[in-house]
Amino acid sequence: MDQTVIWITALSIALVMGEHQPNFKGQIALITGAADGLGFECAHQLLRDGLKGVTIVDTNRIKGREAAMKLNDAFGPGRAIFIPTNVSNEVEFEVAFQVSMKHWKRLDIVVNNAGIVNENNWRLAVNVNAIGTLKGTLLGFKYMSSAKGGRGGVILNMSSLAAIVAPDFFPVYTATKSFIIGLGRSLGQDLYYEHNRVRVVTLCPGFTKTDLIAPERFVNSLSDALSPYVKQSALEGLKNFPTQAVDNVSRACAKVIKDGSNGSVWIVENDLPAYEIIMPDRDSMRKTDSYDVADYIY
Repeated sequence: MDQTVIWITALSIALVMGEHQPNFKGQIALITGAADGLGFECAHQLLRDGLKGVTIVDTNRIKGREAAMKLNDAFGPGRAIFIPTNVSNEVEFEVAFQVSMKHWKRLDIVVNNAGIVNENNWRLAVNVNAIGTLKGTLLGFKYMSSAKGGRGGVILNMSSLAAIVAPDFFPVYTATKSFIIGLGRSLGQDLYYEHNRVRVVTLCPGFTKTDLIAPERFVNSLSDALSPYVKQSALEGLKNFPTQAVDNVSRACAKVIKDGSNGSVWIVENDLPAYEIIMPDRDSMRKTDSYDVADYIY
């Protein structure tokens, strides 16, 4: 074979391979809820893809320190730091950003991953899932905005497939995750990007094999207050919904951070690659024969 053809073929293969290898060389990320589960695996994936360093934010001090040690053992000393933080506490959360910025001198990626299922204490669930994500998003803009001296960046907010399919067994969780989609779609528009150079993207994982859906823990986090059949429905749902490995979601995190367009919403489920969804316009959602125009004519 001609040497030129060989060189072009090799280059083509390298380019194709490169499309599937996110590169975050030199960048710094701050990830909430990263002491274990999805957050930890996302940190691991980004470091494997060239991230310079990561700040782990979590309430669990023991697991948080262990997570940072594991990442430093795997990728080299000084690649991860841990800052104990409750994302529902505005003062603590901003201090975490300030400490991270002082340590790394920059911030390029924020992943608002911290979330809980607690239908018995809806205020706590709203404070962590919705308010925590909102505050993390606003802080991401504050510390990455090009209009405020930053380099711009990416904010990945972790929603859930529950926000799309609305299961009947955890309405509060579903509501908080729906909030996250609305937040990302609204802030992910040109009005904000052109001023700040910060993209906002949303990822909705399906059921993922973490401690969050361990049957006993999961069922205990639900409430039968409005129906005696909620927990029964949840147990049936756990059996019937397809699950996926955590590393499938972590790969999706890297892909969406790298390639997700501003304001986009993605789903990752059933151990398959993430895919972007198109939110329908309201006319296409209108139920046929929902009203008669004549009813409004007098």
